[in-house]
Amino acid sequence: MNVYKPKISCCEPAPCCPSPCCIPGPTGPQGIPGPVGPMGRPGRPGATGATGATGATGPAGGPTGPSGATGATGATGATGTRGATGATGAVGATGAAGPRGATGSTGATGATGATGAAETITIRSTATGNPGTPAEVVDVTGGPDHVLDFIIPRGVTGPAGATGATGATGADGATGATGATGPTGAAGATGATGPTGAVGATGADGATGATGETGPQGDPGPEGPQGLEGPEGPVGATGETGPTGAAATIQIGTVTTGDPGTPAEVTNAGDENAAIFDFVIPRGADGGGGTPEVLATVDGAAQPTLAGGALIFNDNPLVSGTTISHAAGSSDVVISQPGIYQAAFTGTFSADTGTAIPATLLANLTLNGVNVVGGIARHTFTATGEASELTIHVPFEVAAVPANVSVTTSDTGFTAQDLTLTVVRLGGGGIAT
Repeated sequence: MNVYKPKISCCEPAPCCPSPCCIPGPTGPQGIPGPVGPMGRPGRPGATGATGATGATGPAGGPTGPSGATGATGATGATGTRGATGATGAVGATGAAGPRGATGSTGATGATGATGAAETITIRSTATGNPGTPAEVVDVTGGPDHVLDFIIPRGVTGPAGATGATGATGADGATGATGATGPTGAAGATGATGPTGAVGATGADGATGATGETGPQGDPGPEGPQGLEGPEGPVGATGETGPTGAAATIQIGTVTTGDPGTPAEVTNAGDENAAIFDFVIPRGADGGGGTPEVLATVDGAAQPTLAGGALIFNDNPLVSGTTISHAAGSSDVVISQPGIYQAAFTGTFSADTGTAIPATLLANLTLNGVNVVGGIARHTFTATGEASELTIHVPFEVAAVPANVSVTTSDTGFTAQDLTLTVVRLGGGGIAT
């Protein structure tokens, strides 16, 4: 492509100049761009001309001449000249900044939540009950400071020993002679009835006799039926959640068999936050009684609840007798002798993150998969992470063996831990089959 480059002293002819001396005149105003013409057919490339001699360098500092028009490209048709871009307008002055608003007052600091109190356990009394009455552990105050009263029945008196052999009968003494019977006298005539005498004056009251000794206390009457469960009270307002207090723990220590007739004892060898219960249970009087049938199973680890699922117990710290058993790591306590039994369950439950609040959880004691009447505990949770202790104390009858006892929960979305389940045989029933 040939491009014309004008020089300061241009006197040689050029294809684009009308005269031999090409001194450019003043540049006229920019014309209005014409419409773009149709693209022409590509022309054949022309022969390359010989390179001309380089002209002398003009003096420095002279005015720069206008650029010459760009020649048409051979292959592409000529493009119409584009109009000059208008000058950019000046940026307007920045307006003055407005006054800064006053800083708002600092809000009052919220009250600090109360520190959760640690639960305590205190044994107030231990009493010995009559034979055949149910064993009881009464939580007098409830949480968080538990005061417990224990009533443990003494063993029933055994059957009387066999009667000794009857001594030989002595020889009969000699019979004396019978005396003669005298004659019966004749009956006398009945005399006439005399007139009724006048009523005598009432005598003065005699002195009051001394009060007799109080008779022995009668046997306790049968336990009345359990009353209907009352309606659930309204949910109270949710208080501020304080820091989690230290959880109390319960551990079975020693279990000792006492002499017949001595009182049962339960002592705490630990402290109010880490209780260690030592039991002294008297054996039955001579001629009967035997070893008490008791089993306690516990699990301190956290485990999720299941809808209708049974809770797991991993340790058996107390096993007395042979009619109640439990395999570590299972949910069932197995009973192998008919009779009347007492179950006591405790556990701490908390609402998981993501559980819709409020949420109600039920714990049920079951016998062979059927809920035991009265063996239920429930709590309505009003905050995520809220924890509550559920307890069950209920007697029940086992008519057919083997029988399985377990504790089930009503729903998912909760965590259970610090579980205890104790089963005691109170009496009744036949020999294990």
